[in-house]
Amino acid sequence: MLKEQRALELSHVEKLMPTMGRLGHRLVSALLETIVHDSRKHAALCQALIDVEAGEAPLTLDTDMATALELHQSVKQHMRVEEDMIRRVEAMMERVEDDRVRAVLGYILSDERRHHSILQQLSNLVDRDTTAFDEYLDLFQKYMVVPP
Repeated sequence: MLKEQRALELSHVEKLMPTMGRLGHRLVSALLETIVHDSRKHAALCQALIDVEAGEAPLTLDTDMATALELHQSVKQHMRVEEDMIRRVEAMMERVEDDRVRAVLGYILSDERRHHSILQQLSNLVDRDTTAFDEYLDLFQKYMVVPP
């Protein structure tokens, strides 16, 4: 069933892409882009579950020290970028008078804050010697299944 769902998600992406390219309305195109992005994400999640079930993905993040350090540094760097994006969007929201624009910026700000929280928790998990699959799954469920 996961393989079928993955294929369905990817076929949905393929069907939407040509339509997106022909649109002249940037906001409608952006809405469709978020759906395409989510469909790709869903397909990747299905594949991750397939890999775990097939025993092809480890249940712990067991990697060499250089790779772990690189991952940790990348996460920390992205956290700094997220902090800057949060400050920028907050500043824009203070200046915007149009409630419709403010609502879109609020959505972006909410996403950026959620991303920052995810990265903080991921950083904590990556920094440990071993982390079980269930801990990564809990992180996913906390921030992606039911966003705060």
